[in-house]
Amino acid sequence: MAAPQPPATPPADAERWRLALEASGDGVWDWHIASGHEYRSPLWGAMLGYTPDEAAALEWRHLLHPDDRDEALRRLEACLYGATAAYEAEFRLLGKDGRYRWIQARGRVCERDATGDPVRFVGTHRDVSVAHLEIENLRKSERLWRFALEGHGDARWDWSIEGGEIYVSPSFRSIIGLCGNRPVRGNDFWPERLHPADLRRAMAVFDAHLRGREPIADVEFRLRCEDGAYRWVAVRGKVMERNAAGKALRMTGTVRDVHDRHLAVEREKRQAQELAHAGRLIHVGEMATALAHELNQPLTAIRNFSGVVLRRLEAVGPLADPLREPLEMIAQQALRAGEIVHRVRGFVRKGRPVTAPVAIGSVVRSVVRFMQPDLGASNVRVVVDLAEGLPRVLADRVQLEQVLANLIRNAIDAMAALAGERILRISARPGADGCVELAVADQGPGLAEAIRADPFLPFATTKPDGVGLGLPICRTIVENHGGRLWVEHSSPAGTTFCFTLPALAG
Repeated sequence: MAAPQPPATPPADAERWRLALEASGDGVWDWHIASGHEYRSPLWGAMLGYTPDEAAALEWRHLLHPDDRDEALRRLEACLYGATAAYEAEFRLLGKDGRYRWIQARGRVCERDATGDPVRFVGTHRDVSVAHLEIENLRKSERLWRFALEGHGDARWDWSIEGGEIYVSPSFRSIIGLCGNRPVRGNDFWPERLHPADLRRAMAVFDAHLRGREPIADVEFRLRCEDGAYRWVAVRGKVMERNAAGKALRMTGTVRDVHDRHLAVEREKRQAQELAHAGRLIHVGEMATALAHELNQPLTAIRNFSGVVLRRLEAVGPLADPLREPLEMIAQQALRAGEIVHRVRGFVRKGRPVTAPVAIGSVVRSVVRFMQPDLGASNVRVVVDLAEGLPRVLADRVQLEQVLANLIRNAIDAMAALAGERILRISARPGADGCVELAVADQGPGLAEAIRADPFLPFATTKPDGVGLGLPICRTIVENHGGRLWVEHSSPAGTTFCFTLPALAG
């Protein structure tokens, strides 16, 4: 547009459309190219903060943002010289306050001379700064969303279903070890990389969503990495575009690496199996201890009585020889049986544990998690208080977990008749002499009178289905680890069992 001249008065017949346009929020300009006169409506200048007189003296090109100038002028010239039928452009113009505002311009050559040169050019300006601000805010939100997803460990993917192309974010590529930025297609991942055992389930989930039966696709499966190994991933996706017939055109979603969580679940399963196995071993130990206790006395009696008979046969002389050999065999076999019983007792009470450095906090959390069904069924709330920086202990983890599980189970049983809130407290702190001390405290009625004097006495129990060997075996395990197990206190307000284990140096 040429440098503006003093505003020309618009023709009377144009006043109506000018007023109509300004009522809709558009500023009007009317450029008479031949004379160089240009009319700018009051709203044209007002949207930039100028008065009509100030607006009339402005050079439009000088107001253009440098980044927008070339494109705006190119579009203007294309319309003036007939390359395009209409002039449409968006650019930033400098306002009176020194800030740029986004303007949407539309115009058309409404009069040309006999040679086709433009004579009169009219158009409108509309302030679209708010719309551009909203778009920029959306872009910022999308960037923040992407940043939040990737910062939280989620990778992104965007799949053009019809075309087959799929965009995967750099974090997605890193999960599976895909190097470079080469384009990928949907079938590069789906279903080629899915683990055969997960394929049917994952395909069913995605198919249900693509057909509109489910609002979102959400599934976990193993995805083959570039090195051939499989990793567990959690994939969520949603169809963003469908055609008129409802066919899915575009789908986008996230991928999260959950491999470590699945490994942890597997470890917990194995640990539960080990605890169950340890429990069975405890029962075997209980039976062995019971048998040793019951068999030891009659075997001793057999050995003693056979010795008495042999001594009395000394007085009989040679006539007793036929009886002496069988009696000596009886005495020898009784002695041998006693040795077997002794070894069984030694195995149960003095067996050497398989030890390794163990973190007490890990043991406590593991057992509480493993016993959560029992705790929940008994309406018991666990409060865990672990001191910071606890040193590791050298222990057989499975045996240590069995000790803690037995103490927790006893605490649950002790609070079975409690009407109010049932709280079980488990604490661990550094103890004396370089030990770690654990305590399990319940809110039950305290130890029964029958076992209060010595709770660790074998076969002493108040449970109708108990054998009274749980606490003795726990004490044996703790002592085999070089520690000590005792009752800290017992009253109608509750009982606290404590045990210590030597801490590893450093």
